[in-house]
Amino acid sequence: MTKKSYSPIITNNTTSTFFDYVDSIDIPQIDYLAIGVQTLRTKKSTSIMSLPEWQKTFVSNNYADSDPLRRAALFTKRNIIPFNEIDYIDNFGKEIMHQRSLMGIKNGIVLMQRLPKHSYMITLGTGYSKFDPYDFIKRYHDKIDFLKADLINLIKKDVIHFLPEEEIANNTTHLSIDAK
Repeated sequence: MTKKSYSPIITNNTTSTFFDYVDSIDIPQIDYLAIGVQTLRTKKSTSIMSLPEWQKTFVSNNYADSDPLRRAALFTKRNIIPFNEIDYIDNFGKEIMHQRSLMGIKNGIVLMQRLPKHSYMITLGTGYSKFDPYDFIKRYHDKIDFLKADLINLIKKDVIHFLPEEEIANNTTHLSIDAK
């Protein structure tokens, strides 16, 4: 029996709001968005992805445990993880990245919001192969900060049902955006 380390966010309200939000944003070069949360203790995660075909493939092929993006987010302390700096670790990881690329997610960046017991993971993907993640962050810093905050707030109610009860009691989200 294999333990399930990944499950998609499928609540109707969150899904509808997420896709409405994705349709309304305008960040050049970005074709794909995903927002998820990972628990540090159990290594379980949940997310919603803007390409339903990719999410279906990800779930049906059990990619979660071998996905290089998810592994990089779980096992490093970095808050910015460009696709081109990720080690695929093995051939299966390389194949997952290839399948992702076939879906139009050739390049991109993972943005982390790390909390003591869990982390939010925002993935911005693009079909543009010459994507420069650091130039992108410099050019769209403010939009990215607002996007992060909005997406985290969007899935918070679903995260409460996903996280173990002891983590909910201590859940305080501190976003790195200066309110003025």
